[in-house]
Amino acid sequence: MPKQSLRQNFAGVITGASSGIGKALAVELAEKYKAKLILNARSQVALSETANLVRQSGGQCEIVVGDLADSQVAIEVVQKCLEKFGSIDLLVNNAGLSKTGSTFALTPEDWRKVFAVNFFAPLESIYQAVPYMIKNGSGKIVNISSVAGKIAIPGSVCYAASKFALTGMSEGIAAELASKNIDVITVCPGWVRSDFFEKNKFMEDHNPTKIAKENNWQGWLMRNVLSISNESCARSIITSLEAGGSHEIVLTIPGVVAVGINTFMPGLLGKLAAKVKT
Repeated sequence: MPKQSLRQNFAGVITGASSGIGKALAVELAEKYKAKLILNARSQVALSETANLVRQSGGQCEIVVGDLADSQVAIEVVQKCLEKFGSIDLLVNNAGLSKTGSTFALTPEDWRKVFAVNFFAPLESIYQAVPYMIKNGSGKIVNISSVAGKIAIPGSVCYAASKFALTGMSEGIAAELASKNIDVITVCPGWVRSDFFEKNKFMEDHNPTKIAKENNWQGWLMRNVLSISNESCARSIITSLEAGGSHEIVLTIPGVVAVGINTFMPGLLGKLAAKVKT
């Protein structure tokens, strides 16, 4: 089948749309495609701000406020898109949750919560959306994984494991759905300057968003080399959507380098990170 691009006025869902990549992507799609979107996040105030920007940019939208740890919310966002707009052409599983700390400083319940948001919520939404996409003869799914979904290091094992699961699921269903004209794009960002790190209580010296604001060489390096903006990430995703076909993209220079090193020398980066922590 020929590769499919986006069309004007398409209907879609974006989770985690109150800030960061999700917010930037919603606004970009509204500006460029006049997209009709269902937006999800936990904060009604922040989500309403995104909705206003989408409408100002020429798009249409409805919001669904709720925590994706509740599987019913993951189901509701897709059902709402079908009810409101009559179709679902794009599903962006962007919402993410992290629990930092060593593995045994966390509880099994911490792991369940992280997996509920990072893996099972996308899975629930995909199960809801794919039957319609198959019936319609096309569709696009974007799963926002992470470089941590390809490389696990000490201190973020729980988060990495959930993103490894998402990456694996994404790659596998891409192969299964290829004959159905459904594209699955796996996005593995490195450091993106967003409030993700503050929301998930990363230490300040591990927060690229805060480091990038510093007026010194470390801030310059973070702004210009080590990290990317939400808007840059959103544009890269749209470029991939427009190219058509299922594929994986790794974002940021350090992310690309780290994945390359890990491919040829598996485990090296984890060992180096362990030495640094000790």
